Amino acid sequence: MTGLVDKVSLRCSAGDGGNGETAVRRMKGKPFAGASGGNGGDGGSVIIRCVENLADLSSIKPGSWLKAKPGECGKGSMHNGADGQDFVLSVPVGTVIEDSLTGEALWDLSSAGQEVVVAKGGRGGKGNFALSSPSRKAPGFALKGTSGEEREITLELKLSASCALIGLPNAGKSSLLAALSNAKPQVGDWAFTTLSPNLGAVKAGEASFTLEDVPGLIEGAAAGKGLGLEFLRHIERIPVLAFVIDPTYKDPLSTYEILVKELESYSDRLPETAEPFSNRPRIVILSKADLYGKEELEKFKSEFKGETAVGVSASTHEGIRELKFDLLDLVEKSRAQEQAPAETPVLNPLKGRKDSKDFSVKIESDSHGKIWYEADGSIIRTFIEQTDFSNDEAVGYLSDRLSALGVEDLLVKAGIKPGEEVRLGNPEEAVIFNWNPSLIAGKKHMGSAPSSVRGRDERLDSLSRTRRTNSQRRRERKS
Repeated sequence: MTGLVDKVSLRCSAGDGGNGETAVRRMKGKPFAGASGGNGGDGGSVIIRCVENLADLSSIKPGSWLKAKPGECGKGSMHNGADGQDFVLSVPVGTVIEDSLTGEALWDLSSAGQEVVVAKGGRGGKGNFALSSPSRKAPGFALKGTSGEEREITLELKLSASCALIGLPNAGKSSLLAALSNAKPQVGDWAFTTLSPNLGAVKAGEASFTLEDVPGLIEGAAAGKGLGLEFLRHIERIPVLAFVIDPTYKDPLSTYEILVKELESYSDRLPETAEPFSNRPRIVILSKADLYGKEELEKFKSEFKGETAVGVSASTHEGIRELKFDLLDLVEKSRAQEQAPAETPVLNPLKGRKDSKDFSVKIESDSHGKIWYEADGSIIRTFIEQTDFSNDEAVGYLSDRLSALGVEDLLVKAGIKPGEEVRLGNPEEAVIFNWNPSLIAGKKHMGSAPSSVRGRDERLDSLSRTRRTNSQRRRERKS
């Protein structure tokens, strides 16, 4: 018999962004008519979507590698590359997404229609047409695409039934579930017949609700004894608790106290948004009522002061119909207290994604007295990844971007001097260079003229010096 699959680990890789293209339009009489390189497409993202028609995670192969498509590179004639296709994975309601390395819960998909972007695709690089300007008509470089995110995640299903049957092993929970609902769980005359939760739909009149049979708990379950923690986590989000107790096995009141104690001990593990177990509606169900008389049943019920207690028999169906409506009443009360969400938002959306412009500049040194300056931040790392360092013009454009961002201003405030070492980006794989403020970015700090203007196309400059403009030709004709 196949059990419920409620936990699976996956690897996610978003697609890389496509590189921008470097191209020049060529027209008759105009060998350099301007830039025409298109932009690279954005890489596809890995998206997890919550749907209603899945019962568990059995459709997902453990250890799967979810890969989104990369973006296409830009082409000449201003043709942009296509965006990479997203990889969309469907999961059931109640799925929690955790970071496999840290165990941190990242997102909780509690309603159908919710989506979460677990790995964002890389950004496509700009082609030289998008980088052109009146003073830089045909840049000899383009920006590279950035890498897509990679992440290892664990999907954990925490069932969201309307009511849970809780009890010791062999208390009659599975038989009761079969009598109350359309479920067909395995039933046997031995302990731990149920090793994974079972769900069933209960119909009471015109209304219906879902009922879950939680595997049997034992004393010490909240401390990890047996598989208690695996079983208890399925009750975290279930609003109504039905305690199933077999009076023929043990004193029913002491059994109830054991179960309540285990739930209280587990309360510290509940999510912050979860309702405490003590505040949830509850009912005590005394099972196997056909094995004792009505007088004993009334005696057992009288022990549960302040609690609603009923007696039923799954084999003879005694009290089953009444129990359905008792449970429905509790479920409807809990539903009335819940506030329905106004919408099902996309968590961690792609739209409007921009690198934070926050960065830091600090002075570092080693034991030998060597001093260097470090500038780091997500936007600086993006600039570095987009730069082709084999192209001097692209490196000059990087310097201009860093200057516009304010990096050189902070370096000057930190006391940097020409020739001192600067490390950009991730310290473990930083780009290292010696600061040279003689270029345009450092002009205002050093009071000197720049030795070159970065990003200008010398081929166009030479053409502009030798070729007449239209206005010059008109003046010559008039004269």
